[in-house]
Amino acid sequence: MVKSILYIHLSILFFSYSVLGQEKLNPSNSKTLVILEVLNPNESPYKNAEVMLKDNNMNEFKATTNSKGVLKVLVPVGNKYMVNCSDLKNELLINISNREYATWSGTRYTHRFIEFTFNFKDYQNKPVGQEKIFTVLDSGDTLVEETNQYGNAKFFVPIDRAFNVSTKHKVIKSFEIPDDGYEAISLNFKYRGQSSKAIEKEQKEAQLAQIEYEKQKKIRDSISAHEDSIRSTQPTVIIFFASDREMRHLGEISVFDGNKEGDKLGTVNSVWSCHSGPAVKDAEVKFEKMKGHYSYYAKSSQGYEWEGSYEITGGGWERIILEISDGKKAMN
Repeated sequence: MVKSILYIHLSILFFSYSVLGQEKLNPSNSKTLVILEVLNPNESPYKNAEVMLKDNNMNEFKATTNSKGVLKVLVPVGNKYMVNCSDLKNELLINISNREYATWSGTRYTHRFIEFTFNFKDYQNKPVGQEKIFTVLDSGDTLVEETNQYGNAKFFVPIDRAFNVSTKHKVIKSFEIPDDGYEAISLNFKYRGQSSKAIEKEQKEAQLAQIEYEKQKKIRDSISAHEDSIRSTQPTVIIFFASDREMRHLGEISVFDGNKEGDKLGTVNSVWSCHSGPAVKDAEVKFEKMKGHYSYYAKSSQGYEWEGSYEITGGGWERIILEISDGKKAMN
């Protein structure tokens, strides 16, 4: 425990010395005094942190910022210096002249960046707040911010990076900003679309609608199956009639059950100019069949033939048309 207290005490003394020591620095004929204010991209001071100035020959000059993000350091005259803040770097160089006993004062951000503002409104032109916006850099890193009450989310993106912007449910746009040497640039992007809450509400409603549809379909299928079951036990009335729009007549038509050797079901003498045919009570050929698959054969007195099949499910009636134009002359 004593060792820990002593270590903390020594650390505080060293920090105080490094900051206070900067106050005594003075420029000379070979050294320029650099007074640098270091800012984070959001304009807050990069405070109480080590900053390194590096020249073209990779010589390093370190100093620690105070609570206002300000540092003082002596560097050789006539060189250019890059600012490094931990793993961040600002390539906008500090250019020191050859003038003796000079002081250089200025500001630098911790790194060069794009101040990217994303504005989100819905289709009614109302700001979408409390929406998470994702900015994915080409490095794979993801920045996440939430829109405020005005629909704005602000990002500070490294200036030499391409990036994609997306919401929780949709990739919105890809950006690739050319590096023209700026330390900081602003980019505003306006987007109109559905919020995640609106999308998720629609998805939930669609799921509930699908559940209800499937429930009703089961009920309908059950009713239909029951009705089919009842129908299958009931006979279907079969009606045969001839039809032709040109009102041609190929003579009396005999209808047989199954094939030409089957039982004769009756004869058709009338020809209808439509596909509705006669009323059930007026049909010339009328009989009943239970559920099943059947075939027929028909032949006119002038030697024309018809063949076909039909499916019966039970109940009701089924009309079978003998099209005059489909009749084929029998081969004798």
